[in-house]
Amino acid sequence: MRPIGEIHLPFHDKRHTPIQSSRSTIRGQIEVYPAYAAGLRDLAGFSHLILLYVFHQSDGYALSVTPFLDDQEHGLFATRYPQRPNPIGLSVVRLLAMDYNMLEIEGVDVLEGTPAARH
Repeated sequence: MRPIGEIHLPFHDKRHTPIQSSRSTIRGQIEVYPAYAAGLRDLAGFSHLILLYVFHQSDGYALSVTPFLDDQEHGLFATRYPQRPNPIGLSVVRLLAMDYNMLEIEGVDVLEGTPAARH
């Protein structure tokens, strides 16, 4: 897997990101690298995107974790905890607008500069 772009938004610290995209009204942009821009053709009619990305600031993992806003330990794969063996995240975001290789989105829950794997 290799990044095809970057996600741009106001979060630079993990502690300030929304818990998950379905609870977020934060807006941001996805900058698709120009080499991949032709692949965005016909995307303008879509209301939502499935966004795959890399947890680029997560190091290591544990198989039992206590998620944010919880006081009980759970198995890693029963959570949205970002420190995973394969640091891949998934969010469903609203597509608001497009301008060539820039996608305006809403419902963001990741950090500034997160590598976008695929849209």
